[in-house]
Amino acid sequence: MNFKTMLLATAAVAVFASSADAKDFTGSLFLPSQGEVLSDTGIDFDRTKTKGGFVEEDFSASEELTYGVTDNFSVYGGVANYFDFPKVTGRDYNNDHNFAYELGAKYNQNFGNVLTQFGLGYNTFKPASWYGHRYWDNNEWVKVINAEAQIGYDMGNGFVPYATFEATSVVDAKDRVMNYAAFAGVHKTCDKVAIDTGLRYEFNTDEGANTNQVYWQAEADYFLKDNVALGVHGDYYLGGSDLWGAATKYDYTIGAQLKVLF
Repeated sequence: MNFKTMLLATAAVAVFASSADAKDFTGSLFLPSQGEVLSDTGIDFDRTKTKGGFVEEDFSASEELTYGVTDNFSVYGGVANYFDFPKVTGRDYNNDHNFAYELGAKYNQNFGNVLTQFGLGYNTFKPASWYGHRYWDNNEWVKVINAEAQIGYDMGNGFVPYATFEATSVVDAKDRVMNYAAFAGVHKTCDKVAIDTGLRYEFNTDEGANTNQVYWQAEADYFLKDNVALGVHGDYYLGGSDLWGAATKYDYTIGAQLKVLF
């Protein structure tokens, strides 16, 4: 059974499982209540191969903390490190200390069963540290702003179909590229499991040219305790068009996460 088939089978079985009464803190629409902290620790491996034979691989670890300022408003911060393992990753980083940082805020507003969320985030990393000065001749930081909106509908029985839209752009860049991502899927809370699955559409603009890529993604979390969930996640490239003729042959991500609500 290949990776794509395994993800599809897992989601199909679990989405329609029995519902639970426990608080589900694993979905993207969730925000911690006032004074609560949500910890999300993850590891990821992704691999991309073009039809021309170029291969790109990454292995990273990350930690994100989200704090509930009020019941509807939260701030978050996180750090990720991209490792340079010779037999695991294909990128030529300068060392194994390649950090990226993020800060942001999210706000929830519900209208009966209609759930909405709005978020604004800031991400940054230093390419000279990642790649070394032989490849990057200045010490500037790459600074990225992203804005996101989500809407969902609570149908009861732990079942929430939802959609998101995100816009991302590098600031302080002469030739600014706008990147967009739209997602449509469902989140289902089961007895001891929460499942999230759907389709993600990514596109961007660069000097008047567009890229369009479609991914299938899924996440499954198992509640070890009422406030602890251990899970896996992944995505798989389904098709699309690429810029500059670098057509994608395949692209996938697999990972695991531990979520704890304090």
